[in-house]
Amino acid sequence: MRRASWLVAIAIMVAACGRNATNDVSNDRPWTEREVTFPYGADDLFGVLTLPPRRGPHPAIVLIDGGASTTTGVRNGTASTAFINFSHAMVLDGYAVLRYDPPGVGRSTGKYPIEIIDDRVAESIAALHHLQTQPDVRADKVGLWGASQGSWVNFKAAAEYPDDVSFVISVSGAGISVADQQVWGVETQTRAAGLSEQDVAKAGLFARLLIDSQLTDPIYREDTARIAANLGPGPWSDFSAIVYASRDSASLGSLDDVIAILEGIQDEPWTRALYLKELYLPRLRSATPADIAAIRQALDASLRTDPKDFMSKVRCPVLAFFGEDDIVQPTKTSAALFEKYLSAAGNSDFEIIVMPGVGHGIDWTTPRYNDAVSRWLADHT
Repeated sequence: MRRASWLVAIAIMVAACGRNATNDVSNDRPWTEREVTFPYGADDLFGVLTLPPRRGPHPAIVLIDGGASTTTGVRNGTASTAFINFSHAMVLDGYAVLRYDPPGVGRSTGKYPIEIIDDRVAESIAALHHLQTQPDVRADKVGLWGASQGSWVNFKAAAEYPDDVSFVISVSGAGISVADQQVWGVETQTRAAGLSEQDVAKAGLFARLLIDSQLTDPIYREDTARIAANLGPGPWSDFSAIVYASRDSASLGSLDDVIAILEGIQDEPWTRALYLKELYLPRLRSATPADIAAIRQALDASLRTDPKDFMSKVRCPVLAFFGEDDIVQPTKTSAALFEKYLSAAGNSDFEIIVMPGVGHGIDWTTPRYNDAVSRWLADHT
């Protein structure tokens, strides 16, 4: 049944859910937990499988995180409080839940990767396939839960592996492209901080320039030229020359120049939503020109990722949550696009819930979220 509802009372964040979860639920421990490892390419990923106490097989959920934390620079894993709370809450409803460490994080082997959507899809499917081999899990009832960036990952996985992904739960996902979401989020967060429209324009200009600097074929050249002309001379002028005029931002000299430009603006109030100190500058300082060239090649397709290209192929049941006050992605636009794309797929079994008074970070403490997830899952598993 397709339904859009409003309940009275999502670089990017995590969420969690479950019915009747409380702060002391973990003290009762009405579950068992098993350490697991599963292969992903050349790496072995470590996970924790939380199981109901009664005999299975059980329907199951794989937890897929959002993007890298602006604090740690990596995605969350098995130690995530939100993931632990989710697992310990959903197990009460009879679901097995797998949380795992990404490559190079926690007890997983390998090196932490560049955030590539296609790679993350393969990673999530490796986790799902491992769950399907477990004797206490129903192989035909394994779904994916994903927050923020994880929503793109899960929908793409469902489109490419329709026989494996039983359902998708999306939290604070975006219906627009990765690049456009990043620009929208920077501008909206800057405006929400109470800064002037000129500062919003500066932040949006640099967001576009940073994206184009990572692409083999820039997509915002006309937009950045127009915004820069309105703003007049500034650090964006030098950055634009590097990004567009020479297209040589992978050279050692250009890399040093880019670092100097970003260091010169890193303390400006309008750069806070760009995460220059937390993400960009640490990575650039440790990079070689060869690294920059490789990153550009790898990120190009990922930044161009647009859910219209795969959501229109998703036919499994879908539950999608949005916060009405989200300043990371455009809820009104995204909810409408979700409905458009899923309908185009011929999918009549999806529900879209927009939660008033809620932002991007929907989790197990958000009123009515847990009950909505439990009710929906009961109807679909």
